[in-house]
Order: sequence, then structure tokens, then C-alpha cells
Amino acid sequence: MPTISSPVDSTSLFYRDYTPSPLATSYRPSPEAACAVQPLTLVFLHGWPMSSRMYEHLALPLCETHRFRVVAPDRRGFGRSEWRAGEGFGWDVLVGDLVGVLEGAGVGEFVFVASSMGCTESLLAYQGSEFVRERCKGLIWLGPIMPYPLQTPTHPLSPSTELWASILDGLRDNRAQFVSEALPGVFAVEAGNEVHPKVLEHYERIVAEADGVAIERTTAVFNRESEEEMRRFAAEEVPVLVVHGGSDQSMPAEGSAVIIKEMVPRVELKIYERAGHGLYLTHTDKLMVDLLEFVGKL
Repeated sequence: MPTISSPVDSTSLFYRDYTPSPLATSYRPSPEAACAVQPLTLVFLHGWPMSSRMYEHLALPLCETHRFRVVAPDRRGFGRSEWRAGEGFGWDVLVGDLVGVLEGAGVGEFVFVASSMGCTESLLAYQGSEFVRERCKGLIWLGPIMPYPLQTPTHPLSPSTELWASILDGLRDNRAQFVSEALPGVFAVEAGNEVHPKVLEHYERIVAEADGVAIERTTAVFNRESEEEMRRFAAEEVPVLVVHGGSDQSMPAEGSAVIIKEMVPRVELKIYERAGHGLYLTHTDKLMVDLLEFVGKL
């Protein structure tokens, strides 16, 4: 898989690039897709503190069965991307990295498929990059944490600063144990979702790849409010699908997705019953149907 040097500071950035072959017969091809390669690329942005590997079970069938090119970067400090940051680390750096990957990969017209902090990243990239604005034909947000990622008196449903402190303490003091104990909550196992222990171990390994400093510093970036950006986004016309879990312990739907729908009325909102923050894993079949339907209308 390829890497590029960030246009921000030459940090080495890894990304997965799954491109359907125009010649080879794929495993389990979709009759609807036939042999034609789909015109839109799907750009997957991972959540914190995961990497692009969290989407492998989606990326493979989307490429081989449904014939989409799939590009999935590892954010700096996560997965196989290098960690480097100076004093000015913020959204401008992360968005600059993302745009650099998209330009370097030669991505044409595309749809963002983003989870958690990746949703905010896609919004800021759309508003801040002419390259993205010209090519982005839709956005799919899975379990967004915007526009109010931190609890305030007027937004009491968002996670508190005390909760975030306990999360960072757990990750700093004993990452392996903390992640092992936290992942069942991410996937809402108590709500009735079945996740095999080996699958949980797989996601534990994904988190284990992340740089410790990147884990901590990135939280300070994505915990910034994006109300102003969201209100500006309401004036745009690009289609948006928001999917949120009805049992999301990280950010309740009422604290994010419902607010987004109120601020941006054109948003198509779907709440998955019993789904948690990690709905991309536990509700794969339903998500795949909704994703393909949304993209098929663009």
C-alpha cells in the first residue's frame, strides 16, 4: 500500500488504496455492479484511536463485489502513518494531511465515509479545500461527535471533561487493559450485539498501533466545537447521510446526530436500534445497504 509525504511537514502518511480491476473476475461479484467500475471513489476516514484497518470488512466487498475504488488513509500517529507534530498541531494539520493524500492518490469525484472524529475532519476539509469541494459529491457520517463534543450546561448529553480525563488516564496507565475493558462498550455488547472475542482482540491490536502522544494530542483537536462550521454547512447543497447508534455510549444520538439534523435540515438521518459507536462493525449488513442506496442516488 502507498505512502505520501504530507504537504504540511513531510510526515510519512500511509493510505489503503483498493482499486477494482477492469479485467479480473472478483470473488462474489454483484450482479448490479456487473463489470463496470463505479464512477465514485469512497474515501473512508477512521475514528479515534483506530486506523483504516477498522474498515477492512467494508472496504474489501465494496471494492471487489461492488466495484468501488476505496481510499482509506491512516491519520498521522495512527496505524502505519508517522507521528510528527510541532507546536501548532491542530485541525489545519490534519486537514492538510488529508488533502495531500487525496491529491497524491489522484482521487476524482468521491464520497466521504467518516466515523466519529473523521466526520468533523471531512466537514472541515470540505469547507477548507477547493480540491475537496470540487470533487466531494456526498458525505456519510457514522456516529459523529460534532458539533458539541464536550459537555456544557447547554449541551449536557456530550461527554464531560472528567470522562475524557479518565479515558486518557486509562490509556496512559495501562492501554492494553483499558482498551480490552472498553471495547465491548464501543460495540454496545450489552445491548445485545454479538462480537467474537477474536474480533475484539483484532480491534485491540489496531488501537495498540497508535502512538501514545498522538492519542493524547488528537483529543485536544477533535474536542473543539464546530457549531459555526455546521451552520455554514447548512447553506451548502451537498447530500449528507448521518447514521447513529441508538445505544451509543460515547455520544448519544440526541447529543449529536439529532442536533446536526436540526441545524442542517437536508441531512438524511438514520438511527440504528441497539447500535453503539462502533456500528460500522455490528451493523455491517444494514450499513452496506444504506451506503449503497445513498451513493446510488448521487
